[in-house]
Amino acid sequence: MFEKISYQKKLLILVGITIMLGYTANKRSFAITREARTVLLESREKLEKATNSRQRINGLTKELAYLDEVIGKQAANPDIVQQEIINTFTKVGGQIELVKLEEVHTAQDAYFKVYSNRLVLSGDYESLIRATYAYEKDFEYSRVVSCHFYVVKDPRTQRKKLYEQIIFQNYEKIH
Repeated sequence: MFEKISYQKKLLILVGITIMLGYTANKRSFAITREARTVLLESREKLEKATNSRQRINGLTKELAYLDEVIGKQAANPDIVQQEIINTFTKVGGQIELVKLEEVHTAQDAYFKVYSNRLVLSGDYESLIRATYAYEKDFEYSRVVSCHFYVVKDPRTQRKKLYEQIIFQNYEKIH
């Protein structure tokens, strides 16, 4: 039977059978392999994103801990902080004078309440620096965020007096 068919027709039949076998092999094996490879690559990308997210969360946790240290510890009551400012002043005391301790200023956003205390001291430069150092080093209830020295001239006596304004801040997390 195959003897009557020309070589050209045999070649066409062979090419047709090869195409059918190639299509079948592709559909049964290679397509599944390509799909599995695509799923594998997508899984690796998702795993990498998850790892990056975990690292980012760890980084943010460390950053938050650092900010907690910089900003100051959470205070249970802002009035306690003011009382401790006065207690520390009595310990430091010396040749400085407590001019003013203003009421607690409160600022709030969606996540935190920030309490600010403003303290004004008067005295000689060395004593004021010692007091500032004591507040900076030993005061645990709040952090010193600003320190400003200024001179005021008394109009009656024409004498200059050195003042220091210290601003403390601590915060409370809003849940």
